[in-house]
Amino acid sequence: MRILACDDAVAEKPTARLLVQCFGNFEVYADGKPLRFEFSRSKELFAYLVDRRGAAVNTGELCSVLWDEDSASRKVQLRKHIADLSHTLQDVGAENAFVKARNSFAVARSEVDCDYYRFLNAEVAAVNTYHGEFMAQYSWAEMTLGSLERKQDRT
Repeated sequence: MRILACDDAVAEKPTARLLVQCFGNFEVYADGKPLRFEFSRSKELFAYLVDRRGAAVNTGELCSVLWDEDSASRKVQLRKHIADLSHTLQDVGAENAFVKARNSFAVARSEVDCDYYRFLNAEVAAVNTYHGEFMAQYSWAEMTLGSLERKQDRT
């Protein structure tokens, strides 16, 4: 039987669960502090993945949403934002929240605490925090806003 010395033990970084705020302006928090992305488009990329609720999207769709075009130069820029998103989440121990595969990107819903997801689950506290604004800084979020309004009208 081998006894591990302190030097032999591998210290694992605890996994952070992100707090994601979609109502009002989009924000992401780790340990109560807002995450700082190097590029605002990296944050918008994550916002779009949260909006998609775990459904995978490809590079073409992301380029179309983030820049209204899908070109080779935009794909190069997208790779920069994907790397920034990965590093930002890794720095806070939340890398599992971002799911990447070949030309496929998603958010892992189980790794985030999100007001939007709780609203969709009809949690009273989340329903009460919704006041008609959803990711207000992103025009593409208006489609989801319309669906939230219809859902709220039915309750």
